[in-house]
Amino acid sequence: MDTTDRAIKVLIVGAGIGGLTAAVGLRKQGHEVTILERSKLAQETGAAIHIAPNCHGILRRLGIYPETLGANPVQRILEYDYTGAARINVDLRQGLSMWQHPWLLCHRLRLYEALKCAATSLTGSGTPADLKTACRVVDIDAEEATITLEDGTRISGDMVLGADGVSSVARKSATGLDIKPFGSGKSAFRFMIPHEKIRSNPETQGFTEHEGTMTLWYGNDRRIVMYPCNDNTAMNFVCIHPSNLSDTTLHDWSRESSKKALLDVFRSFDPRVKAMLAMVDETALKAWTLLDMNRIPRWVNGRLALLGDAAHPFLPHQGQGGGIAIEDAASLCALLPKGTCVADIPERLVLYEKIRDGRAHKIQEFTRLAGADLDDEGRRDFNIMEFAQYNFGHDEWDNTEHALRKHQWSRPGNTHHRRAPLSFGPMPGPRQVPFGPMTDRHARFVTHSIRFRTSGTYLRTWFPTDAFSFASPATVVEATLQCTQLSQLGWLGGRGYTHLGLYVHGVKYTTREGTSVFGSFLPVLFESHPDPIVTGRDELGMPKVFANISVATTASSTSITCSWQGVTFASMRLEGLEEGAADVTTAVAPPAGPPVDWPSKRGPLPAPIPLRNADLLVYKYTPAVGKPGIADAEYAVFIEKDDSDPLRVVRRKMASTQGRLEFRSCSAEELPTLHNVVSSLAKLPIYDIVQVSVEEGSGVGNLAQARRIE
Repeated sequence: MDTTDRAIKVLIVGAGIGGLTAAVGLRKQGHEVTILERSKLAQETGAAIHIAPNCHGILRRLGIYPETLGANPVQRILEYDYTGAARINVDLRQGLSMWQHPWLLCHRLRLYEALKCAATSLTGSGTPADLKTACRVVDIDAEEATITLEDGTRISGDMVLGADGVSSVARKSATGLDIKPFGSGKSAFRFMIPHEKIRSNPETQGFTEHEGTMTLWYGNDRRIVMYPCNDNTAMNFVCIHPSNLSDTTLHDWSRESSKKALLDVFRSFDPRVKAMLAMVDETALKAWTLLDMNRIPRWVNGRLALLGDAAHPFLPHQGQGGGIAIEDAASLCALLPKGTCVADIPERLVLYEKIRDGRAHKIQEFTRLAGADLDDEGRRDFNIMEFAQYNFGHDEWDNTEHALRKHQWSRPGNTHHRRAPLSFGPMPGPRQVPFGPMTDRHARFVTHSIRFRTSGTYLRTWFPTDAFSFASPATVVEATLQCTQLSQLGWLGGRGYTHLGLYVHGVKYTTREGTSVFGSFLPVLFESHPDPIVTGRDELGMPKVFANISVATTASSTSITCSWQGVTFASMRLEGLEEGAADVTTAVAPPAGPPVDWPSKRGPLPAPIPLRNADLLVYKYTPAVGKPGIADAEYAVFIEKDDSDPLRVVRRKMASTQGRLEFRSCSAEELPTLHNVVSSLAKLPIYDIVQVSVEEGSGVGNLAQARRIE
């Protein structure tokens, strides 16, 4: 078998949204993609689709911008009972800014066509995918990655993705079992009505008054979900009801249904609702059975993997079916970057299933609960926004890239050693004199800080254990890049050094007993002197590494660079500095540096956390000698901010909202010991600058308050 890092030949069975998303991503990763679609037209059925924050970011990463397809943001959720009595009125315009990407509602066909174009167009990076229609797959050899078509044609590749929906042929090849979906007991009418038609009726015009409003009416065993798409010019309806009331046919997603049946099923609902249902064009009215399926024993077999409905058919009650298929596709693409060896495919697919199975099925269970009848006890306590936080606060590309790194780190390799000569008695060093701790009131410090907004889903992949999390469910978080120059240090004979660290704010550490500690998490601290690096790692558990740090200051600006052996990998520039402190709760600046992917029309940003020297969370890790991957010690450390320290005196403050910061990705040849750290920093998005500040003063503490959390 060829084990070189040539382009992988991927066969995708099914040209639905999940399959096309995988095709776009794998094309961008440099692979060769063939899509086999059983229908003749390769067109998506359906009316509208939720593009929630968890899949919106993936689409943008792949160059698909839903707002250009007529997708409009969800701004409000209204709930009524079947008589029209109000139950819930949630204004989301402020709250949704906590997510990195807006929650959008899009016409399904427009998204489908955009994905198909991105996959097959002659323009764009990579080799265009080859879309073959009218190709009915009857068998898949999972070990040989070979597909057999109905006409006997055999097509071989390096791997096969089964994205062929609820009636998947690939499912049997993956599981070895003939597992089929079953009717859930519910069906749904689906159709669209133009806004202007609803607006023309005085009885119903109020339902188009607010743009981006999702409206739901609940009866005990039936419900109606209504939301706009196509730039708020059309209203999409999903009318869910017991299947026996409309006699839909299993697996038939486009069966025409009669208006009489629709009106009869919902005859007891609010007269305004019935007035809207009466507007439906009967020729466009469809009904389909809502299908469910038992959890399959595996998604992967050899070089075959399932994704989307082939692995986990979704009921529509949370609007996550398409989103989870997009997440599946993103995970596969992130696991197969350009240069992946063909021989690594089976191992990567096993990792894919491990990454995706738990999350997909957890959301699937949420969806079943959301769809339960109102007289079901569990449904009464269902909080849609609580589950939305789990659904929305995730970026599968970031998550999978981190999982792949952890998988690669777990392989046998070199272990790192730290030495401390114990034969000569206690060693003096930073924060110490030979016979005890020391506080240095004569030491001087100058601290330059740039606080910015960035991606919480990406930063979450840096947390060393699951005990770390963000205190807020928001995926837009704040961090600070901070550089401190120290001079006139007594323990260095009057000399000094400089350190530069990234501080991630709003982090929570949860102990095994369930108590929580809050602070700013420090994933890395660059320092320019070896003594504080060694002792800071040993005594404080600090994640310290060496770098050269240069600071150049004028009257109103400062430029800072961080480098190793002449290779610069980080830079900060603080401009417009003025005496005094700015009000961080109102200071918001335009994005610094090159443009970032931050949609403009999305309402106000979340209020910044007050700028202060917060309590600090770090993670100590000491590897065991001769046992790669095993730790002699690993635990979280908490360093409480001592605001009452009488030694530390701030003599000067300057601030502004004008700053720039940049991390440059470098190769292993350029940065042989730091490239893994720097490459991760270079992927950190900078949404906007919150605060730029400088503090100068005297007095440096000894950090004796550092303690092990558990």
